[in-house]
Amino acid sequence: MTRKVLHKLLIMLIFAGCESPPMEVRSLESPAPLGSRFPNLTTTSEGTVIMSWFTPYNDQGGYELKMAEWDGTLWSEPNTIYKGDDFFVNWADVPSVFQVNGDRLAAHWLYMRGGGTYEYDVYLSTSYDRGLTWSEPMIPHRDGVAAEHGFVSFFHRESRGLGMAWLDGRNMIPSDDGHGSGAMSVFTTILNEENQLGAEFSLDARVCECCPTAAATIGASNIIAYRDRGEEEIRNIQVVRYSEGVWSQPSTVHEDGWMIPGCPVNGPALAVEEDRLAIAWYTAPNGDAQVNVAFSDDVGASFSEPVRIDGGIPLGRVDIEWVDHSSVIVSWIEVVEDSAELKLRKVSFKGEVDSLLVVSNIDAGRGSGYPQMVNYKNELVFAWTEPGQWKIRMARLNKNSL
Repeated sequence: MTRKVLHKLLIMLIFAGCESPPMEVRSLESPAPLGSRFPNLTTTSEGTVIMSWFTPYNDQGGYELKMAEWDGTLWSEPNTIYKGDDFFVNWADVPSVFQVNGDRLAAHWLYMRGGGTYEYDVYLSTSYDRGLTWSEPMIPHRDGVAAEHGFVSFFHRESRGLGMAWLDGRNMIPSDDGHGSGAMSVFTTILNEENQLGAEFSLDARVCECCPTAAATIGASNIIAYRDRGEEEIRNIQVVRYSEGVWSQPSTVHEDGWMIPGCPVNGPALAVEEDRLAIAWYTAPNGDAQVNVAFSDDVGASFSEPVRIDGGIPLGRVDIEWVDHSSVIVSWIEVVEDSAELKLRKVSFKGEVDSLLVVSNIDAGRGSGYPQMVNYKNELVFAWTEPGQWKIRMARLNKNSL
């Protein structure tokens, strides 16, 4: 065997040893019983995952809002956050749990206020023992109006405080369809360590009526992302930023030019890696549905040109996570022939796009909710609803295989 051939074989062996293992999506046992739906995932500073969800407890529409914590091996025994017969249960506007600091958690959910279909309040509760017991719920918006309030996003504030933003319909006018007409707003407030609410503040007086919001924290700054609603029904993604005690004016991430006279129920997702911010969103200008990603290295003051990442017929419902300092993973639902799939794509900070990946088949209807994805140690963890029998499905994926 010649020296040249030996050299070639050596190079092949070296590169073979460096190849990533094939992508393997593994199922993860859910702590939620049959009948459960609409999960929310969050990670903690201690390296665990918390999931919240709805479980019905009677046949008259009563639900329990539950939570459990996963340490990478076992789920804790599920605890009840709140139980009642008047939850507003919605596929896109789901409850959440958020770690404020240490064992202090915050939870939110929606609860009916009046007799109208869309007259409900945000309820907020806190726990100082990691979810074993919860405070009596409070309502963070103090308008007293029987209208839509929801799509909450939590974020950290200075002095160990909790920030939250939500869509607020206090200025909308009742209409025959129950949703109301007029202007939906984005509001924010804070909750301090003593569980005292700060003043409410309007961030934007006219926004899309029912698209989820997103929030992120970079150092002492906060970023809120949402879908705007222009006077001509252009619905771009916008951000507002909090820095040095002041909220900025809204700014547009990108001029998509999507004109749509109704809410698409498709909000943005944010992710932070040190001083870098990434945003993913769904849009459909001129009927061309697409999922886009953009990046910012100036705390959301400006964003890169968007990179389109979908495979052709996306439904949206995006999520995003950084997998390292230079790349993000984006998830979304996409139609494939006569079914739908929960898809992934890796995108670098420089805009380089990897191949499309598939996590699972998924129901294309609203019953599947908003699929959840979190970055957990060396894995990505997913959760979504399987309608019909109603159950929460979960999966895990080793990031090294991406």
